[in-house]
Amino acid sequence: MTDTSPLLAAENLVRHFPTGKGQIVHAVNDVSLSIAPGETLALVGESGCGKSTLGRMIMALDRPDKGSVRLLGKDLARMGRRELHSARRSVQMIFQDPSASLDPRWSAEAIVREPLDNYRIGTPAERRDRVLYLLEKVGLRPDQAKRFPHELSGGQRQRLGIARALATRPRLIVADEPVSALDVSIRAQVINLLCDLRDEMELSLLFISHDIGVVSHISDRIAVMYLGRIVEEGETATVLNAPQHPYTAGLLESVPRPRPSQRRQRAPLEGDPPSPITLPSGCAFRPRCPIAVDLCSHSVPPLAATVPGRRTACHRAGETTLQETSHV
Repeated sequence: MTDTSPLLAAENLVRHFPTGKGQIVHAVNDVSLSIAPGETLALVGESGCGKSTLGRMIMALDRPDKGSVRLLGKDLARMGRRELHSARRSVQMIFQDPSASLDPRWSAEAIVREPLDNYRIGTPAERRDRVLYLLEKVGLRPDQAKRFPHELSGGQRQRLGIARALATRPRLIVADEPVSALDVSIRAQVINLLCDLRDEMELSLLFISHDIGVVSHISDRIAVMYLGRIVEEGETATVLNAPQHPYTAGLLESVPRPRPSQRRQRAPLEGDPPSPITLPSGCAFRPRCPIAVDLCSHSVPPLAATVPGRRTACHRAGETTLQETSHV
């Protein structure tokens, strides 16, 4: 019998941060998501929507105020220090800026070997063989093992970060904006590398990005986040071809096109998100929504199934009259 249990299940996560002025930043508000073995889930949304905070809670680098994060059925938030150290072997992170996440005092070989040393995996000879194997897998040459991060290009540094994340043979990789700091010409190479490694090593992947256009070729499912909440979730192709939430539609229309003269079906997003300190009443997207009605001003739409395999948090889910300009 096939096990259909998710590899990771986050339920009703809440994370708020107090400011020095007695205010509260509502970073993550009641978010639930799951990732199946071998699946890639893309988490997309504008900067400041809470994506990285959610990723840090999934990594247990930050504990939620409420909710649970279950990895292989065990709640990371309830683990003690020793048990959490052991669990982190199964979930690793690729950070946005490789220059900031790699120790400049260590060689590439030492950076990849560090997690092997921490978990005492193999003999010293086996660790060195593993390091050289991983460097080769991510496209780095053996002679680059002795180089320091500043002696590598941006793309090579990110490949080094990927090799480090793979060292412990994790089940899940959290990739937080892994290509946003790279040149456009290098981004496709790194994304293709992640796809190849995911398939070969049977990894699950949480791919966090602010660019909805980047995730179309790597993800099986997509979750769209706005001001701390998931507003739409479903299979990537289905969501991108027929968005049911006006925010998702706006993100898609904001993606640059090869032919700028090509007419857009809908208006791209306008304005900036409200402050996460002072959230609007009702639906948080209402001040920017072209199809908002009176109900949206006082009722928060739940993230509910609209069709099988699809969830949307919108009182007018699926309506395509996005050219309307009424705001409530």
